[in-house]
Amino acid sequence: MPVLKRPGAARRGQVVLSQDEAWQLMTQTGPLAAAAGFDVRVPALSRKKPTAALRLDTISSDPSVVGAHQLAQVRWSAVFDDVELSAADIARLASEARPLVRSHGKWVELDRVDLAAAAAALAERASTTQLTGAEVLRYAIGLEESPLAGGFSVSGTGWAADLLNKAQVISKEPITSPDGFEGELRSYQGEAVAWLGFLDSVELGGCLALDMGLGKTPTMLAHIARTAGKGPALVVAPPAVVGNWAAEASRFTPGLKVVVHHGASRASAKELSKKVKGADIVITTYGTAVRDVETLAELSWDRLILDEAQAIKNSANETSQQLRRIPARVRVALTGTPIENGLGDLWSILDFTNPGLVGPRPAFIAQLSAGKDHSRQGAETALRALNGILVFRRTKSEPIVAAELPERIDQLDHCTMTPEQIGLYQAVLDGLVANSSDELGAEPRKGAILAAITALKQICNHPSAYQHDDRPLIGRSGKLTRLEEIVDAVYASGERVLVFTHFASWGMRLAEHLTAHTGIETACYHGGLARGARDKLVEEFQNGEGPGALVLSLKAGGTGLNLTAASHVVLYDRWWNPAVEDQARDRAWRIGQTRTVVSHRLVCPGTVDERVEEVVAGKRHIANLVLPKSSSLADLDTSQLRTALGLQQESLLTENPAELAQDVIESEQQSNSLGKPLEGAAG
Repeated sequence: MPVLKRPGAARRGQVVLSQDEAWQLMTQTGPLAAAAGFDVRVPALSRKKPTAALRLDTISSDPSVVGAHQLAQVRWSAVFDDVELSAADIARLASEARPLVRSHGKWVELDRVDLAAAAAALAERASTTQLTGAEVLRYAIGLEESPLAGGFSVSGTGWAADLLNKAQVISKEPITSPDGFEGELRSYQGEAVAWLGFLDSVELGGCLALDMGLGKTPTMLAHIARTAGKGPALVVAPPAVVGNWAAEASRFTPGLKVVVHHGASRASAKELSKKVKGADIVITTYGTAVRDVETLAELSWDRLILDEAQAIKNSANETSQQLRRIPARVRVALTGTPIENGLGDLWSILDFTNPGLVGPRPAFIAQLSAGKDHSRQGAETALRALNGILVFRRTKSEPIVAAELPERIDQLDHCTMTPEQIGLYQAVLDGLVANSSDELGAEPRKGAILAAITALKQICNHPSAYQHDDRPLIGRSGKLTRLEEIVDAVYASGERVLVFTHFASWGMRLAEHLTAHTGIETACYHGGLARGARDKLVEEFQNGEGPGALVLSLKAGGTGLNLTAASHVVLYDRWWNPAVEDQARDRAWRIGQTRTVVSHRLVCPGTVDERVEEVVAGKRHIANLVLPKSSSLADLDTSQLRTALGLQQESLLTENPAELAQDVIESEQQSNSLGKPLEGAAG
């Protein structure tokens, strides 16, 4: 070995090797000497090429200055696996004959091409010594393109570190039910409230993407209650769920002042300005928000919340463009399906919640899908990279979530009556009062009342269910609109749904409408079908793949069937006997079901629907007035009839026909521009 013959080597007992000599010893001379019988001990050598990445360290020591728009000091370096190198380190290594570094206890030779690329990248960023929290976030979630194969490694101190590590932090610090919230949060909801609280503190927007049935609305209400006093929150939702928001707020946060801004009798600009000053939550619809955008844009909003945010997944449509004009300190989007067709949907939502943060749409899609699957599944994979920072995503299939869920989630969906429904309802009620005089015998009077109850229930379902006309169904019923939203959400998740109705003829119309609405064949299971045909429908539904729906008449399909392929059940109209509804839900919620079943009960507030709900819920003092089997029906006087069956005006959320038509047109435009109907999962 020539190096051992250097002058003084024998006397000192050691020789300092150059990089090249050390490399030769480890790769050539050493193995030969060992083969000749010598005891050769050389450092371990790694033949694996290390991955080069850029590292960004942030320093934000002032806890009083926190936010996505605040500046933090930054320092750049290159990282080769676990070896961090400054620009000076790279220059020194580049001058060596063989650039060796020690990594994981082994010596590694660095690639000179990678060293040159790292040196160029650091030189390019040498003048960038400060970045905002939002800019740092872009590097952390992979939205900035890196010149090195390993991308970016980001770390920090102070609030910047919290911003970067929030995905890990929130899982350890879930929020229990806050003051002012009457209910118990599940752990994932507590994590979501903690996540919302952090985003609020740094003035970042976000997308709360809990699966359908996991409770987006109460989660958001818990956050609003926790941060009450900061200013009013403007909630924009589809017409079908405005009533649900008001009802949920009354249930979970009764101490918060809620204003509903919707319908022909809504407040003027001057009146709304006064109402907003004392309000915690203002609820409106997408259509109303667009029509009143000038008024809403002039008011001061602490946060802007979009429920069923798929409504803006086409960033070019008028709804999305007009809503961007409404200023708010923080914007939050709620959706059960943040990705229906691809990453473009997610970009539209995130660009709304944090304008400019995620960059241009093409670059966002290209960066998150680079080298990955471009399908919806690939988009979901990319979504997970954002989870916990700009998006809070939980699904029923996650073991941690599933462990907390009951086997069945029962959900009450309030559905807004349309003007056409209200007019028909009042006309039937007036006719009943006029034609059921006290002079009639008990049985005729009872028959008239029962017939009127049936008519009122049909009107709550849809005007066409009562009038049996052939006019188009869309836009004429709050229940139908809500059903469309539920089915869209179920289909977007690749699941299956059962829809029960008491009226077989209406069930057939529903099946036809859902087929046209979704483009997927929907059948109706009813007593008029031969047994063989019914059996075939069940078999096809159970064995079908992908999304699907089956409409069933409550009488024919409410018992005896095994329909565990469905994970959602919709009770389109209500029946007085809760056991009948339970039997219908049990078609999906039974032995063999491997998923949590979500049951939706559709109710029109302020109508006979709500009286049925009260009966089913166990408020038996109402039963004596309205139960069909009750012998007291014939004894009701005019006043009692109006109380039992009449419209409760304070519970109705109405709009005039022109506005209703505009809402329908906008909804259709959004659906057509995307090639798929709007999803509408309510939490």
